[in-house]
Amino acid sequence: MASNSNDDSRFVPTWMQDLPSNTQNKTRFVPSWMQNMESNKTQNNHSIRYIEFHGKVVYCTQATYLAAYTVDIMDLIDDKKIHYFGFDMEWPVLNGKSLKTALIQICVNHTLCYIFHVYLLQKLPNVFQNLLNTPNVRWSGVCIKNDFLKLSRDFNIDLSVAISNIIDLATYTNQVLNFESNLRWSMADLVQYLLKKHVNKDVQIRMGNWNNTNLNEKQLMYAATDAYISLILFEHLKNLE
Repeated sequence: MASNSNDDSRFVPTWMQDLPSNTQNKTRFVPSWMQNMESNKTQNNHSIRYIEFHGKVVYCTQATYLAAYTVDIMDLIDDKKIHYFGFDMEWPVLNGKSLKTALIQICVNHTLCYIFHVYLLQKLPNVFQNLLNTPNVRWSGVCIKNDFLKLSRDFNIDLSVAISNIIDLATYTNQVLNFESNLRWSMADLVQYLLKKHVNKDVQIRMGNWNNTNLNEKQLMYAATDAYISLILFEHLKNLE
């Protein structure tokens, strides 16, 4: 992974050179190209190219199946290699308060995504905890450190190794493209800027009843696609290094 440069020759985009000095500690400055990206989202919705996962989705709601599928994932891991998996989570929100983690999504490649429904589980299987803390697995996603911290709190488990192996795609983008380190990105912004496509962030799905184990096809597609995007964004940035 590229590191930030501290020398004076570091490239600063034009829009950052024009950043007003009085914007610090106030409303976040949004560069013009990001404003254009946002406005374009509301135009010509019928012609928008949404990214979707078209591979196999493995979905389970019980601890025994979670453990079995975890073994399948671990069988893919070669101890002599670093493996990169897309990661995301979903949880219900009630009256503005985040409830317990409901879904854990792991995309292992372009054709296979696992969705584990854990809302009703009192404990995560030990083998699954071991997977998350596998030293040679890197977890790719947007702001997923907060996801892992939440998962750690919700199930009272130690995920310190997993947290140390996170690849935050917003940070990674700023490093690879040599942007200022404090530039913040959403997943939708990253997809539009890097892949020239869009993410379907339908509010009714995103804020839906994730604690219900009987998820519909749209919910499963939404969840799988987020983990898939977390993987392909990393791969795209890795190729740009």
